[in-house]
Amino acid sequence: MITLLLCEAARPVQSLAAASGPRLLGNTALRGEILSYDPVTGDGLVSGDDLQRYGFTSTAAGLEPGRRVDFVVQDDQAVSLMTLRDGVPPPAVYAPEPDLGLWGYFVRCVTERYIDGQGRARRREYWSFALVQFLMLILAMMPIIGLAIADAEGGYDMETWGVAWICIVALISFALVIPGVAVTIRRFHDVGLSGWLILIGLVPYVGGLFVFVVSLLPSQPAVNVHGAPPGGLGALQYRQDQPS
Repeated sequence: MITLLLCEAARPVQSLAAASGPRLLGNTALRGEILSYDPVTGDGLVSGDDLQRYGFTSTAAGLEPGRRVDFVVQDDQAVSLMTLRDGVPPPAVYAPEPDLGLWGYFVRCVTERYIDGQGRARRREYWSFALVQFLMLILAMMPIIGLAIADAEGGYDMETWGVAWICIVALISFALVIPGVAVTIRRFHDVGLSGWLILIGLVPYVGGLFVFVVSLLPSQPAVNVHGAPPGGLGALQYRQDQPS
């Protein structure tokens, strides 16, 4: 009687095991879906098309939950995982901005993006504008320096032409203030900072140093609240993880 009761109690367990299918042994290729994955430890769980679950350890990219994968069953573990295209779609691809060169970036800053503080500006754009602006002001100052030397040596009167050139330099400097502020705001956006932080630049001594340091920081490689990285963002690369 006791034996019959034990056999009867074991039947549901046997039936459940039979319904779920036998465990695969050896190196068997399967496909399945990622149930969970911890990118820190590399541990995850995949549900195979054989209705079994297999643990795995992998550092491959693209192993988000819901991703369809191809894998090999080895010692009751999933190894050699390879992502398939019919799972979670890969992230969007953002093409890099064209390299406009030193003069091209400056022209864009003073024309189509003259008062545009939206979006992001890479280091190349910011320093192209700053360098061309500096060279233009130096060239504009050359006649004033020449007139000052002529006035000192030969008694040349600077009141007419000297004042005129000073006004021209002042107008050029004033015209470049607005695009300079705009490109600085976009540079702050590019590193993930608020554009309002450029006001720190008004603080004596430390303000200019702060803006200079931010201008040297690399772009955030991912999309932030201000848009895609100007240098572009490639698609997730699919690669096969080698078994350990």
